[in-house]
Amino acid sequence: MLKGFFTRDEDEDTSTARAKQIVIEGQEEEAEEALSLLSEGGDGLDQTMEEIDTAVKEAAKASLRDIRLMEEGRCPSCGHKTRQFLFTSVCANCGWFSFISPEEGKSIIHLKNADTIECGTTFDTRGDYILGITDGVVRAKVSKENVEYIEFAWTEDEIAKKRKTRAREQAGTCSWCEKLLTETKGEPTIVYAAFGNDQERYLFCAEKCEEAFKKQYPIRIHKNCYNRSCIGCDLCIKKYSGKDETLLQRLEDATV
Repeated sequence: MLKGFFTRDEDEDTSTARAKQIVIEGQEEEAEEALSLLSEGGDGLDQTMEEIDTAVKEAAKASLRDIRLMEEGRCPSCGHKTRQFLFTSVCANCGWFSFISPEEGKSIIHLKNADTIECGTTFDTRGDYILGITDGVVRAKVSKENVEYIEFAWTEDEIAKKRKTRAREQAGTCSWCEKLLTETKGEPTIVYAAFGNDQERYLFCAEKCEEAFKKQYPIRIHKNCYNRSCIGCDLCIKKYSGKDETLLQRLEDATV
């Protein structure tokens, strides 16, 4: 019975299995005792497994919802638009924020007694401690009461790379020739189309690229996305309103 909890199929990666087992390390005996008790109760074990399966599915739904909202530049807490910075997203409406730590630089935990602890990155447990992690290993566990502030020491190279990536993301690339829209002289256009169930957005640096794309990837007749406005259409699952989504304005701003 325990095999299903603590082991994986033999053909699956051993290192991955080991990594996933960390969270239950040292709890095998407790789980074995609990399983034994539930087995004696008849339907107790089946009911518990159903509850576990339900909990996992609900958590997966919540994760997918949050990821989708963040992908659309919206706050997973209240749904309002977030402000995007180089390494941080902030919601001005509810105060939610998300940030990433340096990959090439380091994080420095400044303590109230003026001491410092250097680590690769930090993790806020949302409890009483800050974890200092270096090379995938927890090197420090610091009480939040002792922390004055955390400094993120980015390298100039990492900042430069992020700025370049952000500029590319904001300006966009042509969906046909894959050139940066900021590097082309044509009039950029946007096309919304659903080749499957989901609506997608395609940017083109010039009319000739748009036409080449449409010729290469014709839309099924009953949808006819190329000649039908997305507004009021219900033939696919919408990701966007069908307007320009301010992308063209961001392109103009990026070229200034």
